[in-house]
Amino acid sequence: MSRFVVSTIALVVGCTLISSVSAAQPGGVEALTGKGSPLAQGEVIAFFGDSITQAGARPGGYCKLIAGAIEKQRPELGVKIVYAGISGHKVPNLQSRLDRDVLSKKPTIVFIYIGINDVWHSINGRGTSKEDFDSGLRDLIKKITAKGAKVVLCTPSTIGEKTDGSNPLDSMLEEYSAISRKVAADTGTTLCDLRKAFLTHLKKHNPDNERRGILTGDGVHLNANGNKFVAAQAAESIAKALKRKAATADAKTTSLFNGKDLTGWHVDVPHLDKNPDAKPTFIVRKGLLVSLGRPGGHLITDAKHESYRLEVEYRFAAKPGNCGVLVHASTPRALYKMFPKSIEVQMNHTHAGDFWCIGEDITVPDMVKRRGPKKNWGVTEGKGRRILNLTDGSEKPVGEWNTMVIECVSDAVKVWVNGDLINHGTKCTATKGQIALQAEGSEVEFRKLALTPITKLTN
Repeated sequence: MSRFVVSTIALVVGCTLISSVSAAQPGGVEALTGKGSPLAQGEVIAFFGDSITQAGARPGGYCKLIAGAIEKQRPELGVKIVYAGISGHKVPNLQSRLDRDVLSKKPTIVFIYIGINDVWHSINGRGTSKEDFDSGLRDLIKKITAKGAKVVLCTPSTIGEKTDGSNPLDSMLEEYSAISRKVAADTGTTLCDLRKAFLTHLKKHNPDNERRGILTGDGVHLNANGNKFVAAQAAESIAKALKRKAATADAKTTSLFNGKDLTGWHVDVPHLDKNPDAKPTFIVRKGLLVSLGRPGGHLITDAKHESYRLEVEYRFAAKPGNCGVLVHASTPRALYKMFPKSIEVQMNHTHAGDFWCIGEDITVPDMVKRRGPKKNWGVTEGKGRRILNLTDGSEKPVGEWNTMVIECVSDAVKVWVNGDLINHGTKCTATKGQIALQAEGSEVEFRKLALTPITKLTN
């Protein structure tokens, strides 16, 4: 074969490859920057990862390609880009520098491209175990979403571009990709499945089963075509995550109480087990939901809820007493054969806003001052389960209506009473569950139970 023929074939193959990548690239980037772009004013996009992302911040890199497209097509939005890739880094490294390199920049969305080194470094015994990889990803997502930002999680792409499964670490990459997929599914995180996308592309465009040169220069790090390809995948995933965020933010407030009956709720009153004909504990009276206080128990939503603002308007109808709103409720009768596993937001008169830990735990500032000696802390019978609020002076006189607002996002719970911030806890051991109202000895009327989906806590 002549040199001319070989050169011509190489040129045709090269142009075909570039054309195929370029054809994919505008569609992906257009999803983020084109008509109907989900980008918002002041959006802050953080690219968080290893050397692939570090190189992606250079001219022609996948991060820069996305940043350039945004700057060109959406300059009016003032979108900021955070470049946070460091060579050689693994999931534990990302955990250690999350606050400094990402959260301190106040991102609205974080694109996590990690996993290659967690697998690759296993060759010399410095990789990341599957258990630590899983728990580390979950920790990153939990902390990022607690700040109100969305996350896009990538699967690790490739260590070698052969398509017949003969790259030495293919099977391990598949295992770690499966972990990333499961973490994304479990946490409701948008997935950018680069592993799958790479394999699909390589099977079509690497007929000679080359180890490198299609999307990478060395089997791992992206070449020009690889950067265009990842930019397309990344932009499309970021757009998808932002659209999900917008849909949640635009969700309308709904009432958990229809003003007529207890539709959407169920009663758990232990006394009724042996006395099914006893008087009801929870009733509807003159358009109000009423907890009569006795027999003791709970009114529990049928549905589970997460990431919401709950606005409750209540009053003690005759004399002051005790009651509570339970969030993240799950296992029934987990404490004293009465209380479901949950975090209780106290409504006891003059103590509204205290936290009570019922099988679940939560952390606040000044824990010893507000919870007592650490040796006594616990979430079961006889332990230090009460965490005092920040102020006892926010409630109105008995007979007047109080407004309690409870916000739950990720592992954080924040509470206001009549406009005053009275508690704010983090590191809650539950992030979703049912909502419950107590019957604990005193009659309480509720006229509003309004729930609004939110993505971040109110400042």
